[in-house]
Amino acid sequence: MRGNETDRLALLAIKAQIKQDPHNVFSSWNESIHFCFWHGVSCGRRHRQRVTRLDVQSQRLAGSLSPHIGNLSFLRELVLQNNSFSNKIPPEIGHLRRLQVLSLYRNSFSGPIPYNISYCSNLIFMYFGSNGLVGKIPSEFGSLPKLREIVLEKII
Repeated sequence: MRGNETDRLALLAIKAQIKQDPHNVFSSWNESIHFCFWHGVSCGRRHRQRVTRLDVQSQRLAGSLSPHIGNLSFLRELVLQNNSFSNKIPPEIGHLRRLQVLSLYRNSFSGPIPYNISYCSNLIFMYFGSNGLVGKIPSEFGSLPKLREIVLEKII
């Protein structure tokens, strides 16, 4: 299994932004095994070499989320809740047109919620609560056709 180079490089860029990994979540993220078998990474059944889910929730991770997250074009679920991700939410998340679940709940993200997340027209669930986010909720979220649940508490 060779894999998709764009997805592999995006995952390595995400790993590079992690400054604290007390449970060694990212120790498996190396060349010894295919990236579809890295901790927290799931690849598709139909597109076997494409990342469809990234779930590293509750791992006490600290760092920022790389803008390269936007290169995981087959991603359907991004689950980062209960960590210590900081800095701004990268607007490149708006490139993830297949994204259905975005869970950034209980981190230390700051700044505004990027309006271009509204380009993710397949979003069903969004969780932004318990961060250091500020500003208005993007009005564009109101036009997301499939959105069923959004959690926004503690946004100043």
